[in-house]
Amino acid sequence: MVKCSKITWSEELSVNEGRIDLQHKEIFEIINSFIFEMDLNSKSTHLAELLSKLTDYSLVHFREEERFMRQNNYPELAAHKRAHNYYIKKVALFNHNYTDLKPTDPQMVCDFLVKWWLDHIMELDFRYKLHIENLKK
Repeated sequence: MVKCSKITWSEELSVNEGRIDLQHKEIFEIINSFIFEMDLNSKSTHLAELLSKLTDYSLVHFREEERFMRQNNYPELAAHKRAHNYYIKKVALFNHNYTDLKPTDPQMVCDFLVKWWLDHIMELDFRYKLHIENLKK
């Protein structure tokens, strides 16, 4: 199995909204903590704690991001919110499964987190970034 790679922030991921970019960076740091802990001990209860922290912080981020989109009359807000809701449910299920006798494979969780966040930012978040840029023209 291929080791899950650290998720790295770069300016190419910027949505040009300072608070949202900072929150994305913090989310990446939490995911990287999960990856580090996963490498140390894949059965660690700390993995569940990190997923809880990630869920809590993601909820804060999603509220902020959705407020920003509402303020800027972003026409795809409903679809964006559905993506957020899917993510929260998926991560909550991963977290819940850590209490089972056969917990979710941390590699699968890590792969989901890294892929979801990079895809989400570069696809969905960049759509509202373009919308904001067009408003400023």
